[in-house]
Amino acid sequence: MTSRNSFWASSIENHKRRIWVWIIAVLVHIASYVGVLTVYMSRIRLWNAEGVYKTAQEYRSALFQAVQDALGFQDNLLPVILGLALVIGMQGFSYLYDRKKVDMYHSVPVDRNKRFLTIYINGIIIYLTTTLVSLLIGTASAAVQRAVNGEVLTVIGLGLVWNLLMFLVMYHTVILAVMLTGNRFITLFAAGIFAFYEMMLYSLINKMQFAFFETKDNMYVSHEPKLSAVSDYAVHTFEIKYMEDARQMAETALPFYGKWFVLALALLAVSWLCYRRRPSEAAGKALAFPVTGSAAKVLVVIPAAIGLGMWVYGAGYGDTMLTIVTMVAGGVVGSAVMEVMYDFDLKSLYRHLLSSGVAVAGIVVIFFIFKADLFGYDKYVPLEDKVESVALVLNYYPEAWNEEFNYISGAESTGEYMHLVNVKPVLALAAKAQQENMEDMEDPRTMNVLYRLKSGRKVGRRFYVDYGNPVNEELLNQIVGTKEYKEGTYQIMRDQHSFGQAQKLTYSNGATEVVLPVEDGTKLQEAYVKDMEQFDFTLARKNRPCGEIWIQFPNWINCSLSVYESFENTLAYLKSQDAYYPLQLNPEDIDCITVTNYHNELQEPEQGYVDEPAMAYATAVQLTYDESNVVSENFYEQEEFEKILPVIYPNFLSESWHDYEEVDNHYDIYITFKKDTAYPYNRSNYGFNYQFYTGQVPEFVTQATALDK
Repeated sequence: MTSRNSFWASSIENHKRRIWVWIIAVLVHIASYVGVLTVYMSRIRLWNAEGVYKTAQEYRSALFQAVQDALGFQDNLLPVILGLALVIGMQGFSYLYDRKKVDMYHSVPVDRNKRFLTIYINGIIIYLTTTLVSLLIGTASAAVQRAVNGEVLTVIGLGLVWNLLMFLVMYHTVILAVMLTGNRFITLFAAGIFAFYEMMLYSLINKMQFAFFETKDNMYVSHEPKLSAVSDYAVHTFEIKYMEDARQMAETALPFYGKWFVLALALLAVSWLCYRRRPSEAAGKALAFPVTGSAAKVLVVIPAAIGLGMWVYGAGYGDTMLTIVTMVAGGVVGSAVMEVMYDFDLKSLYRHLLSSGVAVAGIVVIFFIFKADLFGYDKYVPLEDKVESVALVLNYYPEAWNEEFNYISGAESTGEYMHLVNVKPVLALAAKAQQENMEDMEDPRTMNVLYRLKSGRKVGRRFYVDYGNPVNEELLNQIVGTKEYKEGTYQIMRDQHSFGQAQKLTYSNGATEVVLPVEDGTKLQEAYVKDMEQFDFTLARKNRPCGEIWIQFPNWINCSLSVYESFENTLAYLKSQDAYYPLQLNPEDIDCITVTNYHNELQEPEQGYVDEPAMAYATAVQLTYDESNVVSENFYEQEEFEKILPVIYPNFLSESWHDYEEVDNHYDIYITFKKDTAYPYNRSNYGFNYQFYTGQVPEFVTQATALDK
């Protein structure tokens, strides 16, 4: 009983000395929860008054969501948690910075473990109490407005645990920084390093890999921090916030709950051990344990100097010598600065030269490991018998969505649904890419690959494939022609759910817009899937689409499907609906054709533009246009139309499988239809853009748009 009373008496006395911390915590949490909730709810009421919500149910759902966003997984709380952890942790153990206070506390007949426990628990009480009070006020306010239900309360509870565990990790991190240091400035520096070191390290590694490794790719596999709670919180709070329901939120958050709890326990254990071994004379000094100084210097100076050097490398357009000089200079200066920080004495500039030398040597070695690819990152091609399956993205980036009609990334969809077991052609293309330079390729395209190894490891790479090389055609056919590739890339090939729920179906040949019956979504899918059995690289490369089917699903999800002349089943369906129109337009329907010749051969490239073949599709030519070199001409005669229409292709149907030089980027064609024509062109557009096939521009067009006509 005496011990218990002594603990509570010490706890109450400690709280009295922390009144200003209580005030800060209360104000910050009231503003962060109640203040944000008030703003969110006011915004919803304003939108409702403006008629944004059509029904009372929509309005109530918006209110529920606003409460969840403000009181649950709010994505603005990270600075609040970090700030409170810093204030509560440093203020609680601030006596360790003053030698006189340390001597006084140690002279009092109170067990050191009990003192640590009292201060530590009081810090949690401050955070948790002010958080709960703010949440209760916010929940009560929301309940008065009938914006609380079981789902909302569950999300608030999940968010409370999420934020509390994050606070504990940061709180323990700050306590560890206090135990390892002896003054506030160094504590702040150490706490920042502990909290963000892994994030900065992985960011630097990624930056160096992208700078020096041609096959570096983050589409499937990215190097991300493994232990950083700050990184987890920053990335996944936003992700969880927009999930469909509390169950999905809980399933996603649960692994992080466990991870952060274990991490917090480990940090607390290390902090307590350091507290037990911390000498009294450490108060006021930079480091409580001088032996940690050299290691800390090496671990901080190396990434800092390399980061500075990489900035210079980018700004200096890859100047290796300038980069090395900058890194070495940064290492020398950084080491000196760290020594001065330790002792607050300029005379310490050249102390511990051995660790400074290790830091500088480490900087140079690490730079050359990446620069020269000493570990063979770009040379990596797994052995065939080591690979279980492969997923990949060629030039077509998949349109994909989940069962709730929310978009998912192409990397996520192909990573889940594509399992190519015949990996030989992929490995052959990867090995071939190492022997070729992109500059020498006729039509280089990017291939992003995920290797799933039998060991369970996943490896992502990116390399160029020359679509213009006939040798690659058969290899690409062995990939694109497989069922695994088609089902992994085209959702229509595997989806048994969405197409029966189509809300709008249209077909276009570049100018038409014919509406199809929405109840035919499944029928259209069956026809298209059957036609896709013949689809391979050769078909896509040598045949341009004759039209496109556009499908709208719930939640504004859209999907487009290219249609080829050889797709007999799809064309038969379209013809049965009177929806198919030939690619070539009828001259009798045309009112005017405007041809603009940009005379690209006379334009100046923009500064810094790199004329890479692989980038040609992004823009015809990135040029600084001189308007005096641009010539437009209108054509009105049917005889002219008859010569122009057979040699043009609609921009609307631009196909990424083809050589981008198949169409002439010097010209732009704008077609205006007669207003009284029965042709079902899209009436919402005034005209339609086309391009000439390369080498097929009629002579009279060339002459009419010449500069010296």
